Amino acid sequence: MKCSVERLIEALIASEIARERKVMEDRAAAELRSTYVVTVSRGYGALGKETAQKLADTLGVRCCDRYILQEVAKRANVDIELVRHLDDRVNRINGNWWQTLFKGKSYPKERYLQHLVKVVLNISMKGGVIVGRGAHLILGPERCFRVRIIGSLEKCAERISEREAIDLKAAQQRVQEVDRERAEYLNELYGVHAADSSNFDLVLNTDRFTVKETTALILDAMHKAGYQLTPAMLHST
Repeated sequence: MKCSVERLIEALIASEIARERKVMEDRAAAELRSTYVVTVSRGYGALGKETAQKLADTLGVRCCDRYILQEVAKRANVDIELVRHLDDRVNRINGNWWQTLFKGKSYPKERYLQHLVKVVLNISMKGGVIVGRGAHLILGPERCFRVRIIGSLEKCAERISEREAIDLKAAQQRVQEVDRERAEYLNELYGVHAADSSNFDLVLNTDRFTVKETTALILDAMHKAGYQLTPAMLHST
């Protein structure tokens, strides 16, 4: 039978090991929180891309949008135009676009997803604001801060109408079309609903907010979630 001294030593050793493990876990968490990785899912015309760029500029990281396509194409050694059609902004192929693109065996969706995951993970190691492509599903809550930016059909259509110089009715159809394609992309690739709020840390409706105000809300939420933001970042907007 072990004496009390031996039991005490074992308890102290176990306590010290647990303490060191906790320190390492806290350090890893702190490093993660100081590496700014934000994913931005957005409705068409909801100011998502503009907010993502503003957020990236404030955090001092890269805003990754088309860059992802370029990297996927490079890794797959295929024409970027093929990968571009797999982007979540597909709008020139009517009906069953996914099946049309993948009917050949040369570029199955599994291969696309494989390269996409590698690109997104690589970006997350360096920090960045990642726009679309289901990056929030690839990384999950432990590796990024997940934001969804939405807006009403009316407000989003007004923005698109002004930006693309088209009438309001055409703009509404455009918004619905692109949002439908983005939802189809996520459902086909990940099997999830685009608007499922449980997949996000923060959902913002920009009907009442400017890009500057939306960015400020995201930064404040990140700060409250434990991210190490400087005073300059928090007050830059």
